[in-house]
Amino acid sequence: MYRLKLIKFLTRQATRSARTQESNTLHTTNRYQHLLSCKFAKNAQINDLTSNTKLFSHAANITQEKTEQEFLVRLKNDPDTFGDPEEREDVYAKDLEEEKDWSEKTIPLERLRTKQYADIIKALIKQRKIKEAIDVVEVKMIKEDKVKPENYIYNLLLGACGRVGYTKKAFSIYNQMKKRDLKITAGTYTALFNACANSPWPEDGLTRARKLQSIMIEKMYQPNETNYHAMIKAFGRCGDLPTAFSLVDEMASKKVKINGDTMNFLLQACIQDKVAGFRHALLLWRKMVDKRIAPNLYTYNLMLRCIRDCGIGNLDVMNDTLQLILKKDLRLNGGNNKLLLEGSNDGKYVIQNQLQLKTDEENNELLLNENSLVVNQVEQCRPNLMARVPHLGNIISLSEVTKPEDRLLLVGGLRGFLSNMSEKRCTPDIKSFTQLLDCLPGSVAAEKELLREMKQHDVKPDIDFFNMLIKKRSMRFDYENAKAVLDDMKKHNYRPDLITYGVLSLGCKTKDEALELLRDMEAHAYRLNTEILGAMLHQACYHRNFPYVLEIMEISLRENVKPNKKFMECLHDFKKKCKDISNDKENKLSQSAPFQKGFRIFQMRYKTWLDQVEVDDSEDVHPWAQFRDTSRTDSRHYKDKSQRFKARHLSKFKVKTSTKRK
Repeated sequence: MYRLKLIKFLTRQATRSARTQESNTLHTTNRYQHLLSCKFAKNAQINDLTSNTKLFSHAANITQEKTEQEFLVRLKNDPDTFGDPEEREDVYAKDLEEEKDWSEKTIPLERLRTKQYADIIKALIKQRKIKEAIDVVEVKMIKEDKVKPENYIYNLLLGACGRVGYTKKAFSIYNQMKKRDLKITAGTYTALFNACANSPWPEDGLTRARKLQSIMIEKMYQPNETNYHAMIKAFGRCGDLPTAFSLVDEMASKKVKINGDTMNFLLQACIQDKVAGFRHALLLWRKMVDKRIAPNLYTYNLMLRCIRDCGIGNLDVMNDTLQLILKKDLRLNGGNNKLLLEGSNDGKYVIQNQLQLKTDEENNELLLNENSLVVNQVEQCRPNLMARVPHLGNIISLSEVTKPEDRLLLVGGLRGFLSNMSEKRCTPDIKSFTQLLDCLPGSVAAEKELLREMKQHDVKPDIDFFNMLIKKRSMRFDYENAKAVLDDMKKHNYRPDLITYGVLSLGCKTKDEALELLRDMEAHAYRLNTEILGAMLHQACYHRNFPYVLEIMEISLRENVKPNKKFMECLHDFKKKCKDISNDKENKLSQSAPFQKGFRIFQMRYKTWLDQVEVDDSEDVHPWAQFRDTSRTDSRHYKDKSQRFKARHLSKFKVKTSTKRK
């Protein structure tokens, strides 16, 4: 800018000087006309022309003054220059800075369009590279390319942060949108509530969700169906069930459509109540039947989650719930559909005369423990609170409904639940049968019946189903049948994976069995990890097998397996229990010489082992460390206010430490 002004000034000065000199020459010529007639006239004209040529040359190159001082004097006395010298110097400095900034700017051809930036961000989000996607906006667009992001770009980041539970960054992006005066759309609110729902700290997520709801009310924003679903999901997962259910009432009052997805989000809220979630789920199911809302596969899988993880709650409240469901006075005696509440104060039910299925290994026929009834009669006697017309079957009294198999019996058992799905034209998938496996009684007969149902529904078991089956049998100490699952895996052309060996390690009761399993793992190119080693240690400590315990400790050093906190706590508790036994003179085991010798050797080795082992503290890493600078992953670096809450486990934040050899 200043350079252009200077060139104009120099041009004007050169023109003015030329005109002045020309005028003076003409005046001199007229004044001394007689000299033109002399012999020197020709020489005089030549001298004048030479002088004018020199003047133009000097004006055009005025920047080449003899000294800088002469140039400044000429510039100061220029009538076209305004302002004090100090002001002109400030303007000059600002012009230089602005010129430098524009010269360093990215060439416009190197900038991308909004769609191109969006495609880059989408590709990174698809690869779960959240940090890199954020850097595209905050580093490349804003700092390097000097491009102002639109609300569409910010909404992409909000959606990504919401899905992985990066709550703090999501609200930080939201604040940036408000500072840039960008439009806050319905998708923005949906992404923010999803971030609250997936937060590692439910308390913090609930606080943010409530504040965001109040902002929407202040702005008089009318939520749409998607917004309501995200709000129900956020409040439900964070433990505020009353607010979640009140939002459905608000939807009804504002004539927002309530469909199966709405009920599914409410079922997610019921799952968070581990004490009485099953009772809430039953009421919600009956409401769906009354409103003629068709359930889908996702609905049935959520019901199975409630059956598996949630209880029935208080006795009196459950009694009122059953009265509401059956629309009868359940406290009356007599009849088949009567519920007798016993006078216990523990608030629990007991299912009496529950029919148990047994298997005859010779002919594989299902028998009943007392009356040898046929299967169809059993199905008629079972209660079913999820049926179109709910009933309690031939149950005489209820108490102690605490196990998943008891709650599954209240909804018709395995066959009753699958029949309900068939009536609603829903086909179960492998996830449905995997969850049903967790809800079945602990018997081989029930598990075989489940396999037959899978075959009838043309559902092929996967490797995860077999792993769950091995775990279920190992947890009830049925190690022989657990190992027999490996044969079924081979029939379906499945190769054992690392999780398979992890659940098989639960059944390694002796040192020899553990070493055999480790050799099998090495043959299949799998490396030992701390979870498998911890399962073996648990068995060794349970049986007080000191050589087994010492071998596990040595394996951790030899294989360079870093034990986690759970591993270390198991060893510490084992040492404490053995010490208590050793000091208890009345305990016969304390007088045993092998026990005293083994405990003494263990104490000596344990003391030196602690100095050699390196404990794995990866579980203490902040859940958001993977989305931040990789150079600073120490959890002490993060000073988030949300750290005052205890983080809940989410598979999305679990550090993946696959030890499978390639």
